[in-house]
Amino acid sequence: MPAYEARVSIADSLEKSNHCFTVAELARLFNVNRITIYRLAQQGRIPAFRIGSAVRFDPRAVASWLRKQGGAL
Repeated sequence: MPAYEARVSIADSLEKSNHCFTVAELARLFNVNRITIYRLAQQGRIPAFRIGSAVRFDPRAVASWLRKQGGAL
């Protein structure tokens, strides 16, 4: 499956979610280390928000971000 098709599929599934994702959930979904997700969020490269000390991700914002990517996290 081409990389573009995989991204669209993940983005589609993200948009159907009814809860915000944790760092661990997003890392598992993207098959990357949790540290990678923390760094992307800290750098403002992936849409994220904080609730206290916890980092969370709105599934629709992440789906939109993912569709705009050129193929690399």
